[in-house]
Amino acid sequence: MNKKLVGSAVVGAAVLAIAAALVWPRADTPAAAPPPSPAPSIGQGTLEVYRLADGPAIEIPVPSGWAVSRDKERASYRHGDVLLETDRVPITQEDVLSGLKAVAGRQGGTVTEHAPIADIDAAEWDFTYDRDGVPRRVTVVGLGAGDALVTVRFDAPAAEFERDRGVLDEALKIRT
Repeated sequence: MNKKLVGSAVVGAAVLAIAAALVWPRADTPAAAPPPSPAPSIGQGTLEVYRLADGPAIEIPVPSGWAVSRDKERASYRHGDVLLETDRVPITQEDVLSGLKAVAGRQGGTVTEHAPIADIDAAEWDFTYDRDGVPRRVTVVGLGAGDALVTVRFDAPAAEFERDRGVLDEALKIRT
């Protein structure tokens, strides 16, 4: 028999075996995990506007297409297990840091200064809590606004917080 013909047949069979292994998974091979759901985001959203007595209005970008509920000046936007909430809290404050600490009360976490947003002093409160046995992570950013504190709250499962944090980052593109 021709040696070239036998060699070609062996190489061809090997290539076919490799291709078949790639195309047809074995029965004992676990199924591939579904791809992770895309992180929620704020696309061409709308604005929550808080008018201030002694200054400009604060305009906060919020998602469109998310489930929204309202209670007085609080607007809550939900997408699956992610919450973005804006609010205007009537509170007399010396500065935004003391105002946000007053809102935090004894709930724990840390309240620190935040870089000014839209030329308004800001502070940040970070904490975690458990809901139905699932740890959740929360960041609340407060903006000093005279006799009120405007807040933006981002609340998500701790395991997904960083993946979904872009929602908070977009919401903090506040305009006055």
